[in-house]
Amino acid sequence: MNERDLQVLEQYPFDVNASWRTRGAFLLDTSVGRLLIREFSGSTYKLQKEQELLQHLKDCGYLVDRMEPDSEGRLATVYREYDQFVVKESLDGRECDTRSESEILKAASLLASMHQDMRGFCEVTEEDQFRLSAADAVEEIGRHNRELRKIYTFIRRKNRKNVFESAYLACYPSVIEEAQEMERRLQNSAYERLKKQAFEEGHFCHGEYIHHNILVGNGQMAVINFENFALDVQVNDLYLFMRKILEKQNYDFRLGNRILKAYEQVRPLTEEERAYLSVRMKYPEKFWKLANYYYNTNKAWIPGKHMEKLEKFMAQREKRVSFSREILYNNSN
Repeated sequence: MNERDLQVLEQYPFDVNASWRTRGAFLLDTSVGRLLIREFSGSTYKLQKEQELLQHLKDCGYLVDRMEPDSEGRLATVYREYDQFVVKESLDGRECDTRSESEILKAASLLASMHQDMRGFCEVTEEDQFRLSAADAVEEIGRHNRELRKIYTFIRRKNRKNVFESAYLACYPSVIEEAQEMERRLQNSAYERLKKQAFEEGHFCHGEYIHHNILVGNGQMAVINFENFALDVQVNDLYLFMRKILEKQNYDFRLGNRILKAYEQVRPLTEEERAYLSVRMKYPEKFWKLANYYYNTNKAWIPGKHMEKLEKFMAQREKRVSFSREILYNNSN
């Protein structure tokens, strides 16, 4: 550890026996157990709310990574007036295995249970609605579609096109039509009512409930990295989890339906929530992510891996669209 990190740790009421560098942070062996320190650049208001949520979840019996206050009770410790750091609990376990159906279903059930217990854990003020709410889904998808059109225009005007650019142009007409249809469907959906209900009743989301943030060990599951928690429609957590898993499992219908069933055995979805989930699942998010990565990095060179991802997206497209319809079909029955 460097001198800066050591001076930061002097502000905490524990002794450090050893430290190891990890992804974007340092693991610490301390007198109070295994901890983790990393830089922090977010809102201290949201950080305090996050700690309150984590304490609430711990009181409900969940394994989560709460923050460790410094000697003055601060969650974000300041170094020389500019840099801030947070120290968190470091929980044991490996990432959820995306090839293990039993772990996937257990994670879906755990999410549903957490969603129930995160509802109304605190009184939501107007300031909370302003500071803690997630991005508006309609505005977000509209922005994505504008970016896709912008990237298309940029590539089309290029004199020489690489393999990725040529493939993008070939895919674009049918994909943008699908994306724009989903934008219209979302505008005409019950999303605004669901969002209003989330604000009024205090529905909170993890914000990034994916396999990387679900740890498995000693027969238990822990959930970590709540930095993106938000006041939002909780279906967004389920959507992100399902999309990540199903992309890796080639949109296996049986698995997708079992994930939904595992979630709904704990917290059944309303008809409006299912319709919203169907729209989100059908939107070509992966296509936008690849295009956005291309446009915001070196446009003259795209690794072969990203070309493979584009090919995989197109190969899975029919299954993804069919599964989004399956969600509604199951709802009607």
